[in-house]
Amino acid sequence: MTQSIQDNLWHGSIPYAVGQAAVVRIPIPNSGGLGIELKTRDLDYKSRSTSTLFFQDDSGKKRLLRLDYGMNRKTHTIDFHWNHKRAYAKFGIENHTPAGRAGKVAYKMAKYYRWGGRLLLITGITLDTVSIVRASSPLKRASQVVSAWALAWAGCKAGGAGGAALGSPASPLGMAAGGIGGCIIGGLGGYVGGTLLGGTVYDWAKGTFFIPLPRVAAPHE
Repeated sequence: MTQSIQDNLWHGSIPYAVGQAAVVRIPIPNSGGLGIELKTRDLDYKSRSTSTLFFQDDSGKKRLLRLDYGMNRKTHTIDFHWNHKRAYAKFGIENHTPAGRAGKVAYKMAKYYRWGGRLLLITGITLDTVSIVRASSPLKRASQVVSAWALAWAGCKAGGAGGAALGSPASPLGMAAGGIGGCIIGGLGGYVGGTLLGGTVYDWAKGTFFIPLPRVAAPHE
């Protein structure tokens, strides 16, 4: 691997790959369309939800399990607990079940990562944009960056789904940890692969000459 390729792989790869898990919807295999996310999809609660970790459908309304902090109707105290809506069959957790110390840690980590991950994502995009402007071949670098972003996003989803499947036997927290970790690993691999693919395709297109076919007179009717 040449030094120029190594330099290109560095730009934005780690912050982008680590940060995108904060905004990507990670699919949960064999769940009937549920995904792991760090914010609600329910627009009615988007600005006032106190939950930080969601296992929800596309609407965020019909089926979901969320990790919340606040008044618990079951214990009549303020604590970290699970709230669900038609999700017991998948997770086996009753509504308002206390999440304990592990839930407290997961709640705070999800809260901080939701904002920190977005910042890393923006940082990665900014570094890549600057790298295009400063590159000796901006078109080639742009091809690398676009391919890297596309495959990183796909790798995040694929790796996240695999990680969620591996972590699911433990608990929803294990599923979330596996999903987010798999997303980061898959995203980084996709980014590196996309960078190499984008550069290879650009070099091939630049060095390829197409010989036009000879013109043939149209047959007379």
